[in-house]
Amino acid sequence: MLTPLHGDHDLKHESPTPASARGAAARAEAPTRNRRVTFVAYGGPEVVRVVEEDSVPMPKAGEVRIRVEASSLVFTDMLIRRNLYPMRKTLPGEVLGYDLVGRVESCGPGTVGPQVGTRVAALTQVGGGQDWVCLPASAVVAVRGDLDPILIEPLVLSYMTAWQSLTRMASLKAGDSVLVIAASGAGGLAALDIARALGLRATGVASAARRELIESMGAEFVPYDKPDAAGRLDEVATRLGGFAAILDGAASEPVAAQLRRLARGGRYVGFGFTAHLRQGDRKATVLARLWAKLRLGLRFGTLLLRQKLDSRVRFYDIHGLGTSQPGWFRDDLAALNELLAAGRIAPHVAGVYRPERAAEAHQLIERGAVAGRLVLDLRSEA
Repeated sequence: MLTPLHGDHDLKHESPTPASARGAAARAEAPTRNRRVTFVAYGGPEVVRVVEEDSVPMPKAGEVRIRVEASSLVFTDMLIRRNLYPMRKTLPGEVLGYDLVGRVESCGPGTVGPQVGTRVAALTQVGGGQDWVCLPASAVVAVRGDLDPILIEPLVLSYMTAWQSLTRMASLKAGDSVLVIAASGAGGLAALDIARALGLRATGVASAARRELIESMGAEFVPYDKPDAAGRLDEVATRLGGFAAILDGAASEPVAAQLRRLARGGRYVGFGFTAHLRQGDRKATVLARLWAKLRLGLRFGTLLLRQKLDSRVRFYDIHGLGTSQPGWFRDDLAALNELLAAGRIAPHVAGVYRPERAAEAHQLIERGAVAGRLVLDLRSEA
């Protein structure tokens, strides 16, 4: 489902082009500057900047240089900018962008990997939001070259999170029931989309304003902002005989409450903490950020402890799983590319932004005003 509310480009499939022709075209159209979406201090969207460099990075031995086409504009980028991300310490001045899609433009000395012209994707945590980036050849995965990179980009983080939570963490099969909390977010909508493709019975929890969207994904809807939302969820769980899996991107309720809604042998998979971290511009003080980080640390630590003590509980860490099981990431991204090509999934891209408008996108994310995904478009100069 494509709803380019703020888009700069139509979202269309690309026609296959020979690698040599693509390389020549890329060189002819390449901008003369490297735009980098960064942040100058920890804080709100106002700290986001676009800086320009006259030079292009040169790949070292074992590296490839990628001409980036698309990168992330997601809630995790906001956490990194606010120094709230628990997985990595990031300093002001680093380039934002948790993932990227682009084409290999050159290879370092003795590098064995994708050939020049190959479209690739990578999880970067930081660094994806710039025109060019050099990465180890082993860190990139070849993806289809005949699809729009704006549509491939959500697969790398949001859809990978949902896919691996459903298939690797919960091992669901057609006909199983799944509860998706924070269902209108990037990962939540991806989970509903994949659930439909896999033949799962989905229930989505989101604000009342998102009812039409959630039901359009084939899911039963439960609003979290209506009286007795927890009771309504309990009723659905009872009617279904419990959920085979619960995917929780909000962490708004204690894990124990969610576990009571599981079917026998079911799994709870936590993948986000939006209920604890959506501060917006109302609390931009240092003290507020420290308190938010403390709350996140407590919630995160509790979930990790639960995971050790209870086999039903899993915390999904895309970077950690990608490092420990790189073959899974490669295979799963290939599977998602094929589902996209076959029209069985359709990323809900709510907006496409060029680097110069990145701060505007961050404002929308912080306000919770985005249903689905925003994508950073680096295919041309402003």
